[in-house]
Amino acid sequence: MNRIELLPLCLALLLCIVLWPAPNRAQDLTYQKRSNRSEGIKAKPVSGFDIELLSAQVDYAEHVDKLTERFYARFYLQRPTPVFLTVRELDYKHYYWLDNIEPSSGWRTGFDNVFDWPTKDVISQLSGLSIGDLGTVARLGNARPQAIERVAPVVFYQAQYPTTVSGYRFAFKLRDDARIKAMIYPEKGGDGIVLQSFAPQRGGRPFWIKWDLSGSAPPAGTYKLIISGYVLNTNDPINQVVNFYHQPRLK
Repeated sequence: MNRIELLPLCLALLLCIVLWPAPNRAQDLTYQKRSNRSEGIKAKPVSGFDIELLSAQVDYAEHVDKLTERFYARFYLQRPTPVFLTVRELDYKHYYWLDNIEPSSGWRTGFDNVFDWPTKDVISQLSGLSIGDLGTVARLGNARPQAIERVAPVVFYQAQYPTTVSGYRFAFKLRDDARIKAMIYPEKGGDGIVLQSFAPQRGGRPFWIKWDLSGSAPPAGTYKLIISGYVLNTNDPINQVVNFYHQPRLK
């Protein structure tokens, strides 16, 4: 085959290369199955709950000045039980979401339960998204939000986790503007440990309830976070219970 005969073939090949569809970055970032989890950008979620638990974490701020290659979610279990981990943006910008995790080994008693995943697939490609923008909740025995929740507070970190628990923080979102208060009780009963009364909270925006342990040393055990209140424009009641186990030492 001479050069003249090759010319139409080369032109056809070049045209195919030019017209071949380029990878769709937006499609690559959409929520989908990825290795051992589902992760990506979801459509804007619509909540039908008057109050919803978005995050239940050990209060820990890691001093890392850049995005690392992996994120880690570590939590304590009293006994092996089904765990449903969700990681999501708290104040929506990209609508990032991760769930349906498949751990490399079964969950076990203690603090050695860890799920980690690479940031390169989605997180690093979303402008400005950092670990502080995300909430994590590890529900026990049930994947969906409930009026009475049972969770394992998550230590969420990039490189190094703490040796002790210095507090907890819980993020919630209301459907409508409301006035609420929160109290933490030992499961075995007794007086409330922490009382927080809030100014009217806006619907559709996350807010935090914190339990600071820096000046106290409550014993290990199960505790209840009880939230009560009412919707401002209807006086409809709001009630939420979150059960969690406090284990003060990670190591």
